[in-house]
Amino acid sequence: MTSQDQPVDPRAIQLGQVFTPSAPIRDAALFSGRGDILIRIADAVNQIGMHCILFGERGVGKTSMANFVRLMLAKMATQELVAAQINCDTADRYGTLMRKLMRQVATVQNRPQLGFTAGNDQSLAMLDSRLPENPAPADLLNLLNAIPANWLFILDEVDRLEDRETIALLTDTIKAFSDYAVPATFLLVGVASDVSVLIGEHPSIERCLTQVRMPRMTLDELAKIVKSGLAQVDMRVDDAVRWYIPAVSQGYPHYTHLLSLHAARQALRAGRDCVGRSDIEAAIGESLEMTERSIRDRYSAAVYSPNPAALYAPVLLACAMAQTDDLGYFNTQAVREPLSAIMNRNYNIPAFARHLDAFCKDTRGPALIKEGQRRRFQYRFAIPLMRPFVLLKGINDGLIDAAALQ
Repeated sequence: MTSQDQPVDPRAIQLGQVFTPSAPIRDAALFSGRGDILIRIADAVNQIGMHCILFGERGVGKTSMANFVRLMLAKMATQELVAAQINCDTADRYGTLMRKLMRQVATVQNRPQLGFTAGNDQSLAMLDSRLPENPAPADLLNLLNAIPANWLFILDEVDRLEDRETIALLTDTIKAFSDYAVPATFLLVGVASDVSVLIGEHPSIERCLTQVRMPRMTLDELAKIVKSGLAQVDMRVDDAVRWYIPAVSQGYPHYTHLLSLHAARQALRAGRDCVGRSDIEAAIGESLEMTERSIRDRYSAAVYSPNPAALYAPVLLACAMAQTDDLGYFNTQAVREPLSAIMNRNYNIPAFARHLDAFCKDTRGPALIKEGQRRRFQYRFAIPLMRPFVLLKGINDGLIDAAALQ
């Protein structure tokens, strides 16, 4: 019987429910670590007058955290918690945001009946029907004060809001809810390296807004995702390579889920319950094909050269291997050692400085963003999720071994 004639192991299908690279995590068993962040957000929700903003790089798990907070607080709440969660978009204005939120919450209405058996006919109505056409912060405040409940409003992707008046009204709402001790919490979630990028300069709300930056995940946290996910389908990873997937993922759970999914399926196709090195190597090739087209196109533009001896691909790979700070920045010196290791010869900075400069231009992506002053420039990947992709490409092309990333 050929491999094509063998029945499909049902675990191969189940793995698609366990490892979800394209969707936020909703399973608590796969939400590894981040306990301190969870506690800070929960503290804000549990204190009347406090609100929270969760920010960080794209792909570090902010939406998964928001989902987890909502589920956890709903289970643990001593009083009724009414939660509404929406995604913002570029066309949103203050009125559309508030209507989208209130459209997720229903209230019971009593309508008097006619006739000798007069009574009340109950029906459900969404709260957005009780807002005026162009609501102001005071309208929302009055509406919620009239309904006894604890409220949690999660606004995801607030970085997509482009209208400054909308952002100003949103911050006014947060301040009003705090000043009047409304039992409602706003949890804002967005991509940014700094809170001011999301809500502008509004110092009046700083005292009532808990700012929580979400960093990339640690190796241990990513390793727990791999282990707990495989355990759900009675599989495991070989101890000799248990750090490969976390190391290549570079702190981004998206790649941990993507690689784990394909590596586990590869092992099942070979009739094994243990994921080994060959499975991970095969998964790397599949994962490269599954990566967003925008990242693949930007990589191609960055490394293209008609000269087969050009250094663009090795230099970009060295950038991906460079030591960074918490925000993903690295300096020129940090590229020198990994490039020398990749090429198996010593390189000085002048040999690749022009490549770094080229990566910051539109003609090559740009792959990198440069900040600072001459001789003190710092660089970071324009798309943070491109960094793991570059590493995967380097491994797949034989330029480095995954073991070098541990």
